[in-house]
Amino acid sequence: MNYNQEYIYSPKCYESCAGYCCAGFANPHFKLIRSNFIALPLFDIEYKEYLKSGGIDGMEVAKKSEKFKLKGGQTFTIHWLHCDKKGLCHPHQNRPLICKLYPILPKINAKGEILGFFNGTIFDIFFADDTHPCTLIKTQKQNIENMLKSNLKELLKNPNYIFIFKVAQIVVEYLQNYIKAKFGTYIIDEIPSNKVAKFWSQIEMAMVLRRAWNSDEFISDINRTYEEIAKIWGEFLQVEV
Repeated sequence: MNYNQEYIYSPKCYESCAGYCCAGFANPHFKLIRSNFIALPLFDIEYKEYLKSGGIDGMEVAKKSEKFKLKGGQTFTIHWLHCDKKGLCHPHQNRPLICKLYPILPKINAKGEILGFFNGTIFDIFFADDTHPCTLIKTQKQNIENMLKSNLKELLKNPNYIFIFKVAQIVVEYLQNYIKAKFGTYIIDEIPSNKVAKFWSQIEMAMVLRRAWNSDEFISDINRTYEEIAKIWGEFLQVEV
C-alpha cells in the first residue's frame, strides 16, 4: 500500500460545506458522544503503514486499540485515532484511509469487485443524498464513485482490505436496521419533528453501548465474511490458539 496515495481529487471542497467532514459531528441531542474530536478506525494492516509514514503531527499513535477474535482463532485489531485537527492535519498526505475515501466507501463482494457505494461515516448513514451535509454527495457523487472505481483497484487485490470494507458495510447495515426497526426508517428527514430528539438519542445509545451489534447474528455475519474471502484468497489473518 502506498500510504501517500490520494483516491479522490476535489480541491477546496471544504469551502462549500465549512469543512463538515473534519469539523466533528455536533449534535445537540447527544449527551455522551463529544464533538471536540473524531474517532478514526484503522485495522492492523493500515495502522502499520500509518506508523511507518510517521502519522499526523500530534496523532502519532492510537488512543485505544481493540482486539477481536473470530471463531477459527483468527484475530484482528482496530486502532482508534482521535483527531482534533479540524482539517489542518500535517502532513496532509498521511491522513487515514477513511479520510481519503470520504464521503463514500465501496460496497464489494468477496472477490474485491465493487458493487456499489455507501456513506462513509457512521453519522452520515442517516442522511438522504439530497440533504447530505457533504457537498460532494449532493453535486459530485457520480464523479467520486468513478474516481474510486479507478483508484481502488490495487487496494482491492488485498484480502485484508476486502475484509475491512465488508466489515464496514455490515456494521453500517446493522445500525441502519436497528434504527429502522424502532422508527420505520433510518433517514432523519423522514422522522417527525417531535421524534427527532428520540431518534438521535437512540442512535447515540446504539453506538455507545453497541446495541446494534450485540447479537449472535452479527458475529456470525463477520465470521462468514472472513470465511468467504479466505476461501478465495487464502488465510490472511493471524491465528491465536
